[in-house]
Amino acid sequence: MKNLFKLTLALLVVFLFACKKDENTNKTTSTKDLITAGAWKVTGYSSSATDPLTVSVIKGWNDDLKAGELFVTYSSNGSYMYSDSSEFGTWELSGDKTIIFEKGTADELTSTIDNITTNSLVITYPWEMSDSLTVNVTETASK
Repeated sequence: MKNLFKLTLALLVVFLFACKKDENTNKTTSTKDLITAGAWKVTGYSSSATDPLTVSVIKGWNDDLKAGELFVTYSSNGSYMYSDSSEFGTWELSGDKTIIFEKGTADELTSTIDNITTNSLVITYPWEMSDSLTVNVTETASK
């Protein structure tokens, strides 16, 4: 009887210490945390526009990407910068799917986050190709 009690007590102790609290594996990461988690390598530009100017510009941007790497970093303090310093300024999230660049200025631009994961970022924004032509451009980036 003593041995059964000791065995039961030993098993209870083993089970108590062997079981640890489960971590929440379903925890979701916020859009802001995802977008600010380091530099994004720009991997391509696209547009559904078929006018010659847009096609030429998009091709040129993609050719530039082939010639060298381009990264964009979004900081949690609301600033962003491309690695070639071609573009930098301010950004902020509006909900989980909208980025507003240069809010409150003449250069304000609203873009849509089409997809974001820990390794992929796809945003679409209006781009003024000329005084009479604005097209939607999609920028794809990865980690």
